[in-house]
Amino acid sequence: MDQLQAAIEAVDQLSSADLQRLQEHIQQCRHQGWIIPAENIAKMEQALHPVHEEAALMTDEEIDAAIDEAIAEVRNAHKQKQA
Repeated sequence: MDQLQAAIEAVDQLSSADLQRLQEHIQQCRHQGWIIPAENIAKMEQALHPVHEEAALMTDEEIDAAIDEAIAEVRNAHKQKQA
């Protein structure tokens, strides 16, 4: 019997609660990356709220200029690391 068949048979024997836990585990494995607890996301949103308010008052030209400035800073830092 191959491993997949053995796993399928084991899954068939799980209780509903254990099957739910297995499904959650599989979903978590598929979405590997940054798993940030909700309370931390709320703290980050709270910390960034003043920036969002300020950005809401900016014109498109000001936003474009800020983006261009940030890109230039990153490129400059990257060039300095390569030198």
